[in-house]
Amino acid sequence: MSCATCSIGTLVNPGGNYVGARLADATDGKVTVVFTGEVAVRTGERIVVETEEGPEFAEVTTLTPVLAKACSQKKAKRFLRLASDSESADFAERLELQEETARWASKRIAELRLPVSLVKCVVPFDRRRITLLYSSDERANLRDLCREMSDRFRLRVESRMVGVRDETKIVGGIGPCGLTLCCSTWLKGFHPVTIRMAKLQGITPNPSKLTGMCGRLKCCLAYELEGGIEAARKMGSKGPDRKDAEKKAPPAPPAPPAPGPPAA
Repeated sequence: MSCATCSIGTLVNPGGNYVGARLADATDGKVTVVFTGEVAVRTGERIVVETEEGPEFAEVTTLTPVLAKACSQKKAKRFLRLASDSESADFAERLELQEETARWASKRIAELRLPVSLVKCVVPFDRRRITLLYSSDERANLRDLCREMSDRFRLRVESRMVGVRDETKIVGGIGPCGLTLCCSTWLKGFHPVTIRMAKLQGITPNPSKLTGMCGRLKCCLAYELEGGIEAARKMGSKGPDRKDAEKKAPPAPPAPPAPGPPAA
């Protein structure tokens, strides 16, 4: 969806100052726009960028990122420096630490029989803490787990509960369409999705076909609504939207009387 203050365009790397990069361990192809200014970088080069949570490691994936609208340039991450060999090695060690902490946490959750599902263990660039991301259908107390984890790895441990949509976004995967999930690649946020959106597009409300990997209604039902209605109209579909329009349409005016014979 576009904002009302700027127009949608297809600006591709204006001025050569923007690159697309994959932040940290984002493995599903999500591209983050980075403003590099006058610094020339190459595809595959490793850099350090500024994020909302501090510096972060990244890898350049494209030199021609698509900026969908003008305001997306303002949201670009700021380039800090080229990553050194030691920072690249530290990143590899950090990924190993994340995997080790996740294995340990999964084992302890099973032993303690906690009603939670571990999503991921995140170790930031500065290694000052471990953030344990989990999902749960009920409120869970993870104080003992965080305390044990902190003693085991000598780092401060925080726990954060995420929803099922966010869980799927973090884990990633392949959707029924055969492509990587929209939420883990390009989708910026989640919009409310209702079954009426499927009906307006003439889609049979079959839960098995309308449910995404997260167990909720597919996000594409919301952002493809306008295009789906237009496509249904062009194909002559008699969907609910057309029936509603016919019911609300005013009655046609009566036909004018036929002209009589000319006067003598």
